[in-house]
Amino acid sequence: MKHTVPFHCPRLVLLLVAILAAACRSTPFQVRGAVPESLGASAVVVQPFGFQWAEPEWRAVELSQRLVNVALAQTGDAALFFGPTELQVARPGEEGGNGLTRAVVAALASYGVRPDGLMVLRPSAEQRIQSGERELIDTEGYTVGQSATEVVMYVGRVEVLHPATQEVVLEVFGEATVNPYADILDEGADPAPELTRLMEELTREALRGLSSHLKPPRAPAPALASSLAWAPWDVLDMAAWMPKDSTDLELPPVLQEAGQDPRSLRVQRLRFANPDADAALLETLALRPGGLYVRAAPEGAKLSAGDLVLTLDGRPALPQTLARARLALVPVEARVQQPSGRIVPLVLP
Repeated sequence: MKHTVPFHCPRLVLLLVAILAAACRSTPFQVRGAVPESLGASAVVVQPFGFQWAEPEWRAVELSQRLVNVALAQTGDAALFFGPTELQVARPGEEGGNGLTRAVVAALASYGVRPDGLMVLRPSAEQRIQSGERELIDTEGYTVGQSATEVVMYVGRVEVLHPATQEVVLEVFGEATVNPYADILDEGADPAPELTRLMEELTREALRGLSSHLKPPRAPAPALASSLAWAPWDVLDMAAWMPKDSTDLELPPVLQEAGQDPRSLRVQRLRFANPDADAALLETLALRPGGLYVRAAPEGAKLSAGDLVLTLDGRPALPQTLARARLALVPVEARVQQPSGRIVPLVLP
């Protein structure tokens, strides 16, 4: 006898409840160690994200840069921050013998910071997948089939390293379970939103443990902008699949065949870099060069709303490089595209 009435699956309901409960609960942190009272820092480097599974290199950069933005929002002017594309701190045993390369030491010296005044944040995560099968049972208790199940969990970690002494002074751990039924609110800009939220929270927790040890090398100059948006074209190495600027919106053949819209790809990366930006701003920036877009600026500042900072001292303009300009020993040369399209030089701060 064949059963054609609608079926239900108590086991499936229980699994769904468990997934939703795990995905919605507060992230449980585990903190190991504590920063010694004797250690202080005037500079912090956030290293490229350490994916323990296959991901494009640009994903390691953009996720770590998102964590740099978290640090800037939380600590303000407490220290100089460097991102994943600026300084690479060698592991112990490499050049310099203490984890510090000549390039890192020279960069710190240009701001008047000693090597022992540097801390490093190393974010990383592993992906755990639990697979299995479940029975589908109809309303009369008969088995009508089987279905595969898969639960994805991220286990994240942020190390706080003091490279001058080769010590990991603090570690923060946490977990996040993927909710496969969650609404996609960012149009696919974030391929792993649970991971992003987890790592942002772990970074905040690590900075809380480090905050009392941070001290800027000098008093900062007045703020140059009160709200920014970042267009990452000059930093993310995505040339293999996305056009680098708005004058070349031609995609590789494989993406043309897949029906990909180059502008939508740029908007996705903008949305990830600027999660609080509205759609109109993202569409505007998708057609502009890479750099820092000034959304708002204090009265009397050299930058104005609508300006796009293209470079700072000849390098790509990043949120942390503009923040460091306020703490620099010497003025910083900026190239700025005004709303009219004219490009002008500015000396900051």
